[in-house]
Amino acid sequence: MKNKLFLFSLLLLTSTFVKAQSDYYWVGGSGNWNDLTHWATSSGGSTFATVVPSNTTHVHFDANSFSSTGATVTI
Repeated sequence: MKNKLFLFSLLLLTSTFVKAQSDYYWVGGSGNWNDLTHWATSSGGSTFATVVPSNTTHVHFDANSFSSTGATVTI
């Protein structure tokens, strides 16, 4: 029983330190990476991210990201 309690405690403690990965979608055409009005929480969405994507964020560029060809994202 002690082993199960230890493993459960370890799992619970570890899960609090693991940051959940987020999915952000580029919207609104050309712009700057740091501009939060270009990072939506869904494809083509209007609910925007509250922080700039980091190395733990999945970023997506899809058909809803740009309305014309030749658009750029400045990093």
